[in-house]
Amino acid sequence: MADTSSTGLEHWISMKRVQRIGRTVVLVALPMIILFTLINMYLFTFFQHGHSETMVILNEKVYNKNSDSSSKNIPSLRDKYSGRDESVNINKVDDAEQELRKKSGKGDTQSRDNKDADSLKYDVVKMEDESIDRMIEKFKMANDKYFIPNYFWNSSLYDLTRRFGATARRNAKTLSGYNRLKNSSGKLPAWKLFHRNIRQFSLYDPDDLNLYKMLLDMATLPIVEAEENTGGTQLKITVRFSNEGRAVVKFMRYPREVEADENRYIFDDIERHIAEIAAFHLDKILGFYRVPPTIGRWFNITADLEPILPKSIADTLFKSPAGNLCFFGECDYYCDSAHAFCGHPDMIEGSVQSYLPSRNIAKRRSWYQPWRRSYSKFHKAYWEENDDLCDSIRHESPFNNGKLLLDMVDSHTFDFLTGNKDRHSFATFKEYGNYTFPIMYDNGRGFGRQTYDAMSILAPLKNVVCDS
Repeated sequence: MADTSSTGLEHWISMKRVQRIGRTVVLVALPMIILFTLINMYLFTFFQHGHSETMVILNEKVYNKNSDSSSKNIPSLRDKYSGRDESVNINKVDDAEQELRKKSGKGDTQSRDNKDADSLKYDVVKMEDESIDRMIEKFKMANDKYFIPNYFWNSSLYDLTRRFGATARRNAKTLSGYNRLKNSSGKLPAWKLFHRNIRQFSLYDPDDLNLYKMLLDMATLPIVEAEENTGGTQLKITVRFSNEGRAVVKFMRYPREVEADENRYIFDDIERHIAEIAAFHLDKILGFYRVPPTIGRWFNITADLEPILPKSIADTLFKSPAGNLCFFGECDYYCDSAHAFCGHPDMIEGSVQSYLPSRNIAKRRSWYQPWRRSYSKFHKAYWEENDDLCDSIRHESPFNNGKLLLDMVDSHTFDFLTGNKDRHSFATFKEYGNYTFPIMYDNGRGFGRQTYDAMSILAPLKNVVCDS
């Protein structure tokens, strides 16, 4: 009985102690937390008053944006801008400005001697978007009643876009051919898990860890098989890795510093492996998620490629006069010794782009691109001479559903940023009909000239009748 009484007493004392701690938290700690939160909300509101959430500081570059004509003769920054723009920061000097002066024959001494207030107005430009600011303010006001401090909203426009679209993107349908994999046992390779996560409105999820595991695999796994890809106009090969994943490889023909020749037509331009990689990263930044994941990789021609190359490529291997190992394969254009891919001495860069799912699992349909070019030296396409193309195609399949036509505008905006004028067709997953997204592969002719903007790429955007 004594033991029972002592146990009950100890239990009663413990309960009293818990009650005292609870009262202390309620009476002291909780008011302090609320007060601290309110003070933080006030301070951040006070110090950030008038701040633009979407203000972006850009180092000004020199572009000729007036037409598709040559931009070889770059105007000086002083000629390009009037200097009367109040949004220009006059407290910094852009390195690009000084570099341009050096190239034009003006040395550092002369630059220092001529430095005045006007010469400092051309380096930085501030850009703001008032409509986005108002949208963010609405979200802030909606959350004020929940005591969420507004410093949680101190994020980039990219982060906001990514968060807003994540829920809708992840609720979209996946490819039915991969449904059985959801309940499959055993460990699946990253490329198969990546394919399983393809959805109706996006090719990949930027938060999917399998995406980055697959990229790492494509950059490091041994290659066990290679075959020449017969599609397209220039040499590329399809490779199979040790985990059965497949990818398309394009090799570096010229260093990335070599720009496209302004006298070449687009169908004569040479593809750049680095453009495929850059296009994927730009696609991810813009939140389109339509470009197949792509990564760079170094190849040893002797150790990695020669044992597995198909005969059509292996037979073209030769040593250049500089002692480098080269090859050129078979293709419709630029497959000869004058346009060979050469290592240093046998190491060569390449882009590795993930393969799309097998057509047995995910059938695809190819569509013509309404604003494709004529690919002729002697005549132009209809849209290049007329502005009413959108008015007619908006009533035709697949552009009559109110989505793909707008996706075309997005695609051309993307191509404008990359400088790619070679978007002659696109593909969709047949399972989703024509209410889905265009797959943005084949970006090798982008990023050819950094000082040139092809304004004609924006033709769909300029057709105001495209407003659906």
